[in-house]
Amino acid sequence: MTDSKYGKYVVTELKTPDFRPEFVEAYKKFANRILWMDENVVEGAFQMNCSWYLKPWAHGAESHQHDVDEIIGFFGNDPKDPYNLHGEIEFWLEDQKFLITRTAMVFIPAGMNHCPLILRKVDRPIFHYSTVTGGKYIQQKMDEARKLEADYGKYVVTELKIPPEKQVIAEAYAKYAFRILWMDKNVVEGAFHMNTAWYLKAAATLEDVPHTHDSDEIIGFFGNDPKDPYNLHGEIEIWLEDEKQVITRSAMVFVPAGMKHCPLILKRVDQPIFHFTTVPGKLYVKDESQK
Repeated sequence: MTDSKYGKYVVTELKTPDFRPEFVEAYKKFANRILWMDENVVEGAFQMNCSWYLKPWAHGAESHQHDVDEIIGFFGNDPKDPYNLHGEIEFWLEDQKFLITRTAMVFIPAGMNHCPLILRKVDRPIFHYSTVTGGKYIQQKMDEARKLEADYGKYVVTELKIPPEKQVIAEAYAKYAFRILWMDKNVVEGAFHMNTAWYLKAAATLEDVPHTHDSDEIIGFFGNDPKDPYNLHGEIEIWLEDEKQVITRSAMVFVPAGMKHCPLILKRVDQPIFHFTTVPGKLYVKDESQK
């Protein structure tokens, strides 16, 4: 969608770094990478990538760390049973092992050793993403000389905790969507913001008012058929400044800080659409004075 002024911010095709061929082939044995965002794909963007996990795999990512914060997501693909992962993932934070069987988001502060990541069971495809607040995804070697915490369970979020202002609009939101998980500094100390939902029906959303943020943002819309992953099975209208974008494929939209965006209108939802939004800031704050 680069044939317009703001179309360059809408990514609907996979563009990845120059991965080693053997890494690409190994990844295909258990997963299908759908979209990748970083500063080389869209100038100024922070990094995010999304995949479907399809099969068990014992040779996932090895222990490493980053010099920026990260959020990793694992989501079951049944909107009628959204917290059931329909699988089991072994995931390590420092020296503590977690067995994840529910839809989850994991916050990983900069410098925290994490992984291995082992797909022990995949009964249904699992939607996976990771995002870091830097412009590129860079793994660093695990640091052994560390002061460990007693329990890292606080970094793993499997239940919805939303701020009071979102609870107020929950009834209206539930008419067209189901909010799954919410992350910010009030849910996990130090975390940046991310929230996830299933869009279920056509509607003018509660993000219908044009607004800006003082942080960059990535907004995601993904079809729920792992066998046809780029088909959104719906149509979404979203405005970037004074330009309408019509989205019919799985997409990530980068919204630079200060860019006016929305209305966001669900024109058509033939199958549930997985949706997320994330900002590197600690809270999701809208400035609606731009409308």
